[in-house]
Amino acid sequence: MGQLIDGVWHDTWYDTKSTGGRFKRTSAAYRNWVTADGEPGPTGEGGFAAQKDRYHLYVSLACPWAHRTLMMRKLKGLESFISVSVVHPLMLENGWTFGDDFPAATGDTLYQHDFLYQLYLQADPHYSGRVTVPVCGIKNARPSAMNPPISSVCSTALSTRWARVPAITTRKRCVLRLTS
Repeated sequence: MGQLIDGVWHDTWYDTKSTGGRFKRTSAAYRNWVTADGEPGPTGEGGFAAQKDRYHLYVSLACPWAHRTLMMRKLKGLESFISVSVVHPLMLENGWTFGDDFPAATGDTLYQHDFLYQLYLQADPHYSGRVTVPVCGIKNARPSAMNPPISSVCSTALSTRWARVPAITTRKRCVLRLTS
């Protein structure tokens, strides 16, 4: 998996002994919210205004957290508002890589990076931590990376402004879709 330490990539795996071999997702380094007016979200941390074609989502089809984000994007009808780049599903010595040599992998269609960690370095040249998906980047601005919970990527602010899906809770929406 590897990680960045003060802006330098290190091909080192995270400590699996302390977790009994389980993958424990750490809290996101970037936790910003997409809100109707750009005000901070429920956590009180930074917010970005909901605007059409402002956001770009980076995912891996091999990652369950990224998969949930893609599902929410689809359920909320945000495909034409949030563009997507899909990394290669295998993490090698440089972590998540971009390329189109695997079915459904797209390469980095926004910045043309070779590796996902380069996106993190664009946002913070001295970033330290793991480089994970999903990541939502902001287009047409100083490159910024955030690794938000699914609720902030496809938030109510976005769904009430553009989505074709009624503004009901995600859980109810998923149940309705699966049982109808």
